[in-house]
Amino acid sequence: SSKDADSIKEIFSKLGFYVESQKNLTKSKMDKLVDMMVNFQGLNTYSCFVAVFLSHGENECLNCVDGQDKKIDDIINAFKGDNCPALNGIPKWFIIQACRGKDFNYEVSIQHDAPGDEGHDVERQSDKPISIPACADFYISYATAPGYYSYRNTRTGSWFIQCLVEVLTKYNWCEDVNTMMTRVNRKVALGFHHKIEGEYVRQMPYHVNMLTGSLFLHPTYTA
Repeated sequence: SSKDADSIKEIFSKLGFYVESQKNLTKSKMDKLVDMMVNFQGLNTYSCFVAVFLSHGENECLNCVDGQDKKIDDIINAFKGDNCPALNGIPKWFIIQACRGKDFNYEVSIQHDAPGDEGHDVERQSDKPISIPACADFYISYATAPGYYSYRNTRTGSWFIQCLVEVLTKYNWCEDVNTMMTRVNRKVALGFHHKIEGEYVRQMPYHVNMLTGSLFLHPTYTA
């Protein structure tokens, strides 16, 4: 939604990122955009790369406006070390707001107190290896777990992006990305539900962490 896009542009601009946006892409234009990003001159001068996709989706694909699908894995693979050496050793964060199937994530009850919202200590890795795996230094944030719907409010935007922007705004100055995304998980999982045919459904974000160290955004802006 435009609300999500505006919120993402605002927070990452405040965090000191150079932000470019594209919308309503066909499959061909999506392919060209990925190729352009992979071959962008001066890419190795940046300290972090973030790509955000706001789309409809299903079966691990993004739906393009011409009715064709773009596989998420194809996008991510394009930025692996053997395909995009300019980003070797540089954190790459992919944020994907899209459905990943048609299953409903029905809510269940728990028999014990939920854990608190405390942060987690993360060991910082200071040694830089001479060589690394091609898939190293990726962090992939999906709005929902595999196979499930993701949800949005037509006025305020998607549940996931709302929470992500809120957490980044509040904690960017003191927490690493993985810790902040754990906060996002909790906010989305416990803070929202939707009624489908008399039963409540919820949403659980899903992250893949292949970072070799803690990712701090070192913003120029603090809340």
